[in-house]
Amino acid sequence: MSSTRHRVRKKQLRVLSSTGNLGDTIIEKGTFYKGLERDLDFLAADAGTADCGPAFLGADCAHNPVEWERHDLELLLLAAREKDIPLIIGSCSTTGSRRGVDLYQALVMEIAEAHGLKPFRLATIYSDIDKQDLLSRIQKGPIEPLGADKALSAADIEASNHITAMMGSEPLIHALDQGADVILAGRCCDDAVYAAYPIFLGFPRGLALHLGKAIECASLVCWPQRVKESVVGTINHDWFSLEPIHPEQRATTHSVAAHSMYERVDPYVQGVPGGTLDMHETVYEQSTDRICVVSGSRYIPSADGSYKVKLEGAGEVGYRVFHFVAIRDPLAISWIDKILEDTRNKVAEILHPRKEPGDYELHLHVYGKNGVMRDLEPDAANMGHELGIMIEAIASSADIAETVVKCAKFRFFYLAYPGQKNASGGSAAIVVDEPLFPRNKAYRWTINHLLQLSDPLEIHKVNMFDVGV
Repeated sequence: MSSTRHRVRKKQLRVLSSTGNLGDTIIEKGTFYKGLERDLDFLAADAGTADCGPAFLGADCAHNPVEWERHDLELLLLAAREKDIPLIIGSCSTTGSRRGVDLYQALVMEIAEAHGLKPFRLATIYSDIDKQDLLSRIQKGPIEPLGADKALSAADIEASNHITAMMGSEPLIHALDQGADVILAGRCCDDAVYAAYPIFLGFPRGLALHLGKAIECASLVCWPQRVKESVVGTINHDWFSLEPIHPEQRATTHSVAAHSMYERVDPYVQGVPGGTLDMHETVYEQSTDRICVVSGSRYIPSADGSYKVKLEGAGEVGYRVFHFVAIRDPLAISWIDKILEDTRNKVAEILHPRKEPGDYELHLHVYGKNGVMRDLEPDAANMGHELGIMIEAIASSADIAETVVKCAKFRFFYLAYPGQKNASGGSAAIVVDEPLFPRNKAYRWTINHLLQLSDPLEIHKVNMFDVGV
């Protein structure tokens, strides 16, 4: 198939975004099919996130039910092939690991065969990076930290079960240049999924990246918020616009600007492989009561010309077990800090003859008092009339973790605090008396670093397949 089949030059492009996380609850079909009535140039979807924590990358397992992922893939694939436009999916199956890419490839092949689709060209791009590769790289020079507190070490690498490198738009563009109709990419920058095709066709990189940033969560960029509803993005060489398909939603200057700034330390600058998206001079304008137009966003190449990608690694730390108790007694609530301290001390005292305290971690998450913001809570004195306490233990074995949470739960039924009026067992309530065991072991993020590449395709190889030929 020709590598130029998607290189038709246009003054503007339109894309339909229908999900912010493919397979994490299903696409709403009503606005999806309504959106398909538009003159669209490509479809795209982000399918991954690190927001769900390190367990899924560490265990290399799915976050979403495969039925939901197939549902969304089927909608997108059938629509893209019917319209003969590219479909780009990034961070396959949450983690973007080889497992996720292979799963999506198998699903695409099944769907294509089941519906008798005409032949098309499929590209897969892996983002996994081998431990030995990284170990050899740190021998040649330090790999700088991003969210970590030090340069990448051999210990960090060895402690990781799985490691991925978050690709930018360049591998996706290369796949398009090879004539790909459908792209299934490993761990990928969210904005790159939507920015790659406009950049491939010569649209300004800054506008394309900002379009991707704004639209990758689909209807969450609009107001009032709705989930999995479709949004149309239009880009030309001077601006891009967003328009919701759902009749009750509006893309406003407020909603689009707010979504452009979320998840950022600096709301005006977002680092991307090879440079930054600069939004200091971005202008948000209300074109109609439902359409927002954005202009002025710029791409600034890195000052030293370097190209760096984010490394994500997760590693096993043991077993995790939960328990849950609730407190309604206002006196107990007023003394909750003392109660928590006493509980920790008593658990350590009881377990000490059997296990050193260092053999486990005990975390007491108090919902109703800093349960969400923790030390960042600006209104720490304002507590609710009842508290929910999630008891979490992490240990080297499931038995130790279970013993820790049982011990902590038990202590909450024998509280002692000034002014206490109730007898034993009267301060706490429980939902269930048995400990809760997550399906996965406990994992932690082991790697959050920036890897410099000599070539954007250095580790993100593009594999091409002809489907249905």
